[in-house]
Amino acid sequence: MRLSLLQKQENAHDDSVWACAWAPGSNTLVTGSVDESVKLWQEAGDTLEQRHHLVGLSLGVVGVSVDGSGQYGAAASLDSYVTVWSMVDYSTVHQFTEIPPSETWGLAFAPPAAGGDDKLLLAVAGGSSNSVRILDVNAKAEAVKLDMPEAPDKQRREKFVLSVAYSPDGRRIAAGGMDGTVALFDAASGKLLHTLDGHFKPVRDLCFTPDSKCVLTACDDMHAHLYDAEHAELIEAFSGHESWVLSVSAHPSGNAFATGSSDSKIKLWDLQTRTCAQTVSEHSDQVWGVRFRQDGTRLASVSDDSSVCLFDFAA
Repeated sequence: MRLSLLQKQENAHDDSVWACAWAPGSNTLVTGSVDESVKLWQEAGDTLEQRHHLVGLSLGVVGVSVDGSGQYGAAASLDSYVTVWSMVDYSTVHQFTEIPPSETWGLAFAPPAAGGDDKLLLAVAGGSSNSVRILDVNAKAEAVKLDMPEAPDKQRREKFVLSVAYSPDGRRIAAGGMDGTVALFDAASGKLLHTLDGHFKPVRDLCFTPDSKCVLTACDDMHAHLYDAEHAELIEAFSGHESWVLSVSAHPSGNAFATGSSDSKIKLWDLQTRTCAQTVSEHSDQVWGVRFRQDGTRLASVSDDSSVCLFDFAA
């Protein structure tokens, strides 16, 4: 398996780019930046072309997500606002402004099956509240708040939620905290299912494998972990980055995943052999986001160097 650079879009934003997400079933990439804006890009002929520029998101964008239908996008910004917009005409659907300061970081739309009754649900990592907020976009209100567990061996550590992800089957929600806690919740009831042990530093990003059976984490301890989500067991700790691991994305095949790090490197990992298949050095600064496209043929990455990279993936 191998990544091949197709394009490096220099100066994609006017400042650091901290988040990216592909619109499911399309060639559209969404990026969010400290320059207080979101950009939508269309891949055409192995290159990215800017399609739209959303401005006015104060204090920088720290997270972006696109719902399963590809019709709605969302951004979390440092002013604690969550903005939801139409991916069709780019109009603002709703802006959640009642969330307290430092309460919006990573965010993820629920798969369609998770909401039921055509609900459009959005999970937001709740920052200093040490919780995950589930927002009902249709009702324009908070539906429920999931509190992170108190880990006895981490009581003196900072309580702050950085990352959140839904399982592809919609049954579980995973959340990662500043103290290294990784919690799994039942998406329907909000009940805490498991705490995944092994990290003691900030878990910057996480995701489920395509079969929803495992969780991958990216942590400041310079490791990525693979956990069994059913039995709350650590399967493997992946080492090789020389600094914080900031982002992680599972390949749709379930056979690989990618990580981005503050060492400016991207690593491609083989999940069958549990080894590093490739190290990519196209960025010159911290890599805050890596995301595989739904069809598995492309990987996008974003960085503090203000660039966006587009890679071809070959198995």
